[in-house]
Order: sequence, then C-alpha cells, then structure tokens
Amino acid sequence: MKRKLLACLFAPLLLLAACGEQGRELVVGTYKNEETVVFSETSVQDEADINRFIEIVEASAPIETQMEGLPDYVVTINNPEESTMELMVNIWIDEEGDMQFTRGLAGEGAFEMSPADAEEVRDLLQIEE
Repeated sequence: MKRKLLACLFAPLLLLAACGEQGRELVVGTYKNEETVVFSETSVQDEADINRFIEIVEASAPIETQMEGLPDYVVTINNPEESTMELMVNIWIDEEGDMQFTRGLAGEGAFEMSPADAEEVRDLLQIEE
C-alpha cells in the first residue's frame, strides 16, 4: 500500500520534470581551446528572437573568404524536446566590427552580416564590441 501511495505521489513529479524543457533555445559559446567550447549557462528562449537570428543568418550574403583561426563565438539553436541541434553558426568578428560566419558543423561556405544585422545580433546575443 505504501509503495502504491509513493508511486502515486512521485508519478506527477516525474511527468513535470520530463516536461520542464519546452521549445527551442539559442545558446552562445566561446572556444576555451581548439577542442573545447564553453557555452553560456543562460540561453535565449524567446521564439521571436530565435526566429530573427535565423532570418539574419539565412539572409546574409555569401563571401569568397576562407575563415581562419578559431571563431570568436559559437551559436547553437537546440530543440530539447526533439533532442536535436537545429542550427550551428561559427562567428568571427574583425577589427572593424564586421561579422563573418559559417553555418553547420562542417562550416561550409562563408557569409557576412550587414552592419545593421550585426548590431542586432550583438544585442540579441549580448556580445560586447
């Protein structure tokens, strides 16, 4: 009888714990060394902000440049409900503050954000110049 009572008490708690993470999250990280990325403990969970970041990435112009060195930032959009990473972007910021990036794990192709979009991304990701 006590086991059934405990099971009835813990079952809702387990269900609530399983439902704790909802929706997508955008997380920013930096390279600690060539093999280790350290991601921020905070994430962007606002769907409008996440969708705006995706729009900027998809609308950015391709450039004929090979990115060199480790990126300044790594941005991922994760979907915990589906246990997937929906997008990965590696961002380099040059001395003038221009943002170039590659998409995906393989980093195929290079792109550049417009100055207005780069400023919006800085605000969204809370990146200091």
